[in-house]
Amino acid sequence: MDRIKISENKQLVLLVSAIYILCIVAFWPLMTVFVWSAAIAIALMPFHKRLSCIVKPSVSVTFITVWVLLIILLVLSVTASILYGNIDHIGTMVASLVHGFKNTGVSAFLPTFTEEQFSHMPETLVQLLLQSLLSLTSNVMQSLISIIIFFLSLSMFLYYGEQIWNTLTRTISLKLFSGVEKMVEISSNTIYALIIVQISAALISFILAIPFFTFLGVDDPLLFSTLIGLAMLIPLIGAQIMILFFTLYFMSLGDTWSAVVTLVVGYPLLSGWIDFYYRPVMMGKRVAIPPVMMMIGIFAGVPFLGIVGFIVGPVLVALAVTGYKILAEEASDPARQIDQY
Repeated sequence: MDRIKISENKQLVLLVSAIYILCIVAFWPLMTVFVWSAAIAIALMPFHKRLSCIVKPSVSVTFITVWVLLIILLVLSVTASILYGNIDHIGTMVASLVHGFKNTGVSAFLPTFTEEQFSHMPETLVQLLLQSLLSLTSNVMQSLISIIIFFLSLSMFLYYGEQIWNTLTRTISLKLFSGVEKMVEISSNTIYALIIVQISAALISFILAIPFFTFLGVDDPLLFSTLIGLAMLIPLIGAQIMILFFTLYFMSLGDTWSAVVTLVVGYPLLSGWIDFYYRPVMMGKRVAIPPVMMMIGIFAGVPFLGIVGFIVGPVLVALAVTGYKILAEEASDPARQIDQY
């Protein structure tokens, strides 16, 4: 029996592929970190290219990475300051909500507290928050390492991203390169739209919430607006749950008018049109696919893939649509049909 010979190039490809597969398996818990760092790098790549025309690429990467870190720290610190400074108010809202619906069917969906927890509601909320954070970061050292790896990966993808792409596509055929280039372009636009549009949606919701809750006459419109803006960052359900919370809170106080206005006016104004018009339309313009397809990608990605599904789901849908368009163009190409005969 003749031995199957494998060329040296194929052997080298198999060796490198095996190493990459081994790396993926070994570092699988960090895949979420790598995916998000790559996604943010892709979203910031146009800015990096423009900035690199003025300064050295290394300076541009350092500048962008540092500013991403500073913006994240600023948002977290301001948000923590607002929430912690109003912890008594939040505790009063939760206690009023639970007490108001204690003997109704809604109580099955509300958290249960002991009398001691009710009497020290601010401390109870702080403890619950700490427990939630510890459940997400059971290993503090591993979480710190993941954060460090995130920013290192972000700088690496920004600095070497274009070089890696040129190396991978250098040897493929012109026809295959054309198809791959279209898919990479649509993926990049999708990721850019997802991140930028999501942040802008949260910002718009926060800005609109300030005059809305001021009109309602709540004690602290900034607190209510901050909660809405933070909830909007959670795909699909965040803002709806927060608006429902506010509606039930007003009902527990006996303020039916505020509850009705929050549900009838607040939901369309602060969430509805953003979720079902602004976000899909803006994403659709950037990626040139139907907005409903983008919504399918988000709805399918988040429940099954978690937070990384917010990126992976729409990208896969965009790639599927692009692949269909490429095959449709090939099937309708007269020159290709002539070559088959």
